[in-house]
Amino acid sequence: MTVLNGKYPLIKLESGITVVNFGSPHSYTFDTDEVLDACSNDVAKTMMLDKNHSGIANVIIDTADSRLNVAIPKDKIEHWQGYVLQNHPAYDSCKMWLDVFINYQISSEIEDDIVRIAEMDIVNIILVPYPVMNAWEYETKLQREIVDQLGNDALVKFTDVWQFALLKMRTCHLKDRVTKIIYSDRFCSSSEALQSEIERKTLTLVRNGD
Repeated sequence: MTVLNGKYPLIKLESGITVVNFGSPHSYTFDTDEVLDACSNDVAKTMMLDKNHSGIANVIIDTADSRLNVAIPKDKIEHWQGYVLQNHPAYDSCKMWLDVFINYQISSEIEDDIVRIAEMDIVNIILVPYPVMNAWEYETKLQREIVDQLGNDALVKFTDVWQFALLKMRTCHLKDRVTKIIYSDRFCSSSEALQSEIERKTLTLVRNGD
C-alpha cells in the first residue's frame, strides 16, 4: 500500500498501527517480521533536506593544546585549506581539518507532503529520518516562540499545522543493530511533540469544562 499517488509506502501492522515510510530509500523490517517497503530513489532524493553549511577549521600548531580556529565563509567551504593558508601562511606545514556544521532546513516539498500525510486519519505514524524530525522540531519550536510573542491568529493556525504533524512523526527504534530490525511497538519521538500533546490535551479539557 502507498499514499500520495504511490510516493510513500504504508503498512498496517498486526497491532493495527498504520505506519508510513517518509523518504527513506531503505525498507524497514519490524520484529514481527512485517516489512515496510522503501521509497523509490527519486522520491528519496526529492525529499532530501536543504543544507546550510558552515565550518570551523582546526589548525594544530604545536600540540593538541595549541590550536588555531578559523571560521570559514560558506562560499569557501570547498576550498577551505586555501582560505586558511591565504590568511595564515605561517601555518602551511601544520596539521589541520575542517569541522562542518550543517543546519538542515525543511523544503516546501517536504512540508507539503508531511502535512498532507498527517491529515490522513488512517495514518498513525509517519516514520522519518532523524534529521527530518530534528529540523521539523526546531522549526516548530521557533514558530511557537514567535506566536507567544506576537499572538497573531494566522500564525497560530500555521503553527498548529506543524505541531499536529509533529505529533505523528517518529524515528525508528532499533531492536538489533546488526540486522537493523526495528521495534513494532516502540518509536522515538521528540520533546516538542510531547509538549504539544500536553498543551493540546490541556486545551481540550479547558474547552470541555473538565
